Amino acid sequence: MTRSKNPQGWHSDDSGYDIAESPEIINKMLATLQQKRMFLVLVHKGYQSGSTILVDHSDRHLMIDKPVDWPGTETIVRVVFKDSAKLWNHFTVKVLGVKNDLIYTTLPGKLSRLQRRAHFRVEAPRASRTAFIYDGNPLTEVEVMDISAGGMQVCSRERLPLTGDKDSISKITISLPGTADSKETTLEIRKGEVVRALRDEDKKIYCYGITFDHSQNEEELLLRYVRQRELELLRSGITL
Repeated sequence: MTRSKNPQGWHSDDSGYDIAESPEIINKMLATLQQKRMFLVLVHKGYQSGSTILVDHSDRHLMIDKPVDWPGTETIVRVVFKDSAKLWNHFTVKVLGVKNDLIYTTLPGKLSRLQRRAHFRVEAPRASRTAFIYDGNPLTEVEVMDISAGGMQVCSRERLPLTGDKDSISKITISLPGTADSKETTLEIRKGEVVRALRDEDKKIYCYGITFDHSQNEEELLLRYVRQRELELLRSGITL
């Protein structure tokens, strides 16, 4: 359930973000971005910049250092950055123009910050699949619904021989199709546990929650994928 809005502070929404619409909070964050020269990434449909910075801001607009590959094809842009607590933040602005290698934009009216939790899940691309070994038998072509660095949710039209009571699985392979903005990815995890099993009565499917018991290298690859997928999702359908 979404909390009621508090114009003086942060409130939560159902998508996993804390939201601030207070000019005081937004102005303080902009001042921090400028003073500390914190890295920003600009994203819109089909594009993701390298690292850039907020050069200056006023009570009317932002001035952002123009990336060398700036296409200049879109007017609505999302600005993504990590704050001092290493949490992902973003806001959306309208491009007003480009002058002297500076992008001039409107001021943001809302700041979104990823809620602090152990593992942030992202929606998997359509047709994502996983296969793994359970009780000596292979289970294949199981649909992946979402994924994080710590686990994933999978679903099947048919009931799988899993109880959800910490069933041990091994040799997990996750096949993630490429999209317009990313290449096909295959991730391999040595083992995990099925910690939840339920039936979605509305969709008439069986869903299972899986936690990973991975190596450090496997976790780093998962984190890299989840971060990239998050930016990809932020690029899609950006509106003010």
